[in-house]
Amino acid sequence: MKNPLRKRLFRELKGEAGKYFVIFFLLMSIIGFVSGFLVADGSMLTAYDNSFEKYNIEDGNFTVKEKVNRAQQKEIAKSDVTLYENFYAEPVLTNGSTMRIFKNREEVNRVCLMKGEMPSGQGEIAIDRMYADNNELSVGDIITEEESGREWKITGLVALSDYSCLFSDNNDSMFDAIKFGVAIVAEEGFAQLDQSKMTWQYAWKYNQSPKNNIEEKEMSDDLMSDINSTIVLDSY
Repeated sequence: MKNPLRKRLFRELKGEAGKYFVIFFLLMSIIGFVSGFLVADGSMLTAYDNSFEKYNIEDGNFTVKEKVNRAQQKEIAKSDVTLYENFYAEPVLTNGSTMRIFKNREEVNRVCLMKGEMPSGQGEIAIDRMYADNNELSVGDIITEEESGREWKITGLVALSDYSCLFSDNNDSMFDAIKFGVAIVAEEGFAQLDQSKMTWQYAWKYNQSPKNNIEEKEMSDDLMSDINSTIVLDSY
C-alpha cells in the first residue's frame, strides 16, 4: 500500500521552496563559517606557539628606574637567567598617538618584517603594521615627533614578537592600536632619541626552561625576589 504522505511531502516542498532554500542556505553558511573558524583557529595557535622559538621570545621582562650596571647584571645572572637590554623611548607624535621606539633586536624578541625594508640609518623607522593600517600610514610616509619636531621616514611595516597585541601597560584591559604603536629603528637612529627619557627595560630568558606552569611561577617569584635584592624594580 502506497503511503499518501509521499505526495503531500512533495507538494509541501514545492509550495514552500523559497522557505526551505533560505533554511538550507543559512545552515550551510553557519556550518561553513564555524568549520572555517575552527580550521583557522588551529593554524593560528600552531603559528603562535612556533613563534616563541622562531623569534626567541622572552620569558619575561622588568623595568627599573636606572640602568643596571655590569655588577648588578652579573648578580642577577646568578639566578640562572640571561638578561637582554630592551630599552625604549615613547615620544608623542603630531597625530596625538604615542610611539614606543625600540632599537632593532637580533638576539631576543626578534622582529618580523612584513613589508618594505628594515631601517638602516638615522631618520628611518619601521612601525607596527596594525598601527599603520589604523592610522592610514604606509611605507615612504613621514611621522613627526610633537616635542622635538624630529621626522622619521617609514621604511617598513613590522610585527614585534613580544607585542602580539598592542598593550602599552600590563594593567590595561583593552589594547589600543590607534593611539599606541611600537616601532624599531637602527642603532644610529636610536642614539638620536632623548636618553634622559629612556625606559630601562630588560628581557630575560631562563637558561633552563621550566617544565610546567607551576614551576615557571615558582621560578618567576624567586627571580623577582633576587632582582629586588639587587635593584629596585619599577615593573615586573
